Amino acid sequence: APQGDPTAPTPDAAPQAGASASDSPGPSDEDNTGLIATGVDNVAMKILRDAASAKEPPKPDRPRESKEAVTLSDGPWGTLQSFNVYIAAPDQVVQMFQVPSSVTAWNFFDMNEQDVVTLFDRPDIPAEIRSELTDRSRWTVTPGHIQVTPSNDSILALPPAARAAIYTVLAKWEANEFFHAPYFVPDGDVDNWLASSGLRPDLIDVVRRTTYPAGKTFCFSDVSLVVALTKSHSEARGALKSLSRTRTAILRLRLDDDSDIPRIAEYWSSGDANAKDFLPLLESVKTNPLVDHLDIIHVLPPYARKLMYTYPHPSLAIGGRYPDCHWTSLNFFNYRPEGRLFDTQGATMFVLENFEPDDPPYRYGDVLFFTDPQGRAIHSCIYLADDYVFTKNGANLISPWLIMKLQEVVDRYSVNGEPTIQIYRKLR
Repeated sequence: APQGDPTAPTPDAAPQAGASASDSPGPSDEDNTGLIATGVDNVAMKILRDAASAKEPPKPDRPRESKEAVTLSDGPWGTLQSFNVYIAAPDQVVQMFQVPSSVTAWNFFDMNEQDVVTLFDRPDIPAEIRSELTDRSRWTVTPGHIQVTPSNDSILALPPAARAAIYTVLAKWEANEFFHAPYFVPDGDVDNWLASSGLRPDLIDVVRRTTYPAGKTFCFSDVSLVVALTKSHSEARGALKSLSRTRTAILRLRLDDDSDIPRIAEYWSSGDANAKDFLPLLESVKTNPLVDHLDIIHVLPPYARKLMYTYPHPSLAIGGRYPDCHWTSLNFFNYRPEGRLFDTQGATMFVLENFEPDDPPYRYGDVLFFTDPQGRAIHSCIYLADDYVFTKNGANLISPWLIMKLQEVVDRYSVNGEPTIQIYRKLR
């Protein structure tokens, strides 16, 4: 039964894909002026000096994305074309979140001091950094909790493997906001992710140097470091907007004289008793010499069409909760969203009343539940066609509704082991 998206924090999350807000207040313009006076500019200059010699995380051997649409395989859905774009949180959403603290804090729970020392005692971490990380003057120790505050220089100098090992441990606890729910860097390509984002080149270099591998994906968590290196409160907010950039696919149906319109219409109306008659629209596109494709958004149910490529409006919140993956999946065919789908029990009853388990191959409208080894539903999404899905990856204002490749979504939820996918198909 759906139990909520574990990547989703409380609704007052900080502006990124699933992180909770910092307990520390964000810097005002005056606060940042003080930071600059105490040496932040020196840190920035050191970053630039060291950039050429710094070790960067491994980059996958993948070509840059092309602006050309890629034609996918034919199927009962017709002939699909796809291309990727990036969307970012709108200013009015970014303004709703508190700027995170400019001080990086690593929180460890239910670990003794020797456990933490052992985590830092790695041969690939330079001796001077190990010495700093184990310096008790940088530790705050309370029963069941150890907090370590590394310097910006040490954060920057961590080798990729050591960074991944430490951050994987930090990800266990929600108190480590951006480590528990990091930004995902598509294909590990920071330059492509942040192209035209407006982020300063030296800050892009910081992101590039601190991106790390996590399972089959690449992540970025050092948001506080970026905030520390901004020069004003407004620039810090601008950096958060830049980091909110999320890749999504745009799909379109290619239609020509050979297109089997009745077959295509049947596929895209499958499972939706209230589907409009697609035949006139598809036939019109097919016979129009000036048009050769139709955006897939035009054949989706009305409410999904309304949500696509947008961020949640605050009015969607019920009882302080924002739409998550399960709410999104179960409302896909609904003309209006059902409020009971915020509730675990209500969502479970809805599944039992309207869906039944089924077997592959996937079909349009299938709800794909991702379950962990304990049988918990950690994510769900809607299958569209040719292994593309409609998904919302997090229960917060900063997570938009997207189209992604199924494998990309699986990779995102495989940091702690690949999930099992269970199909639930809408009852006719």
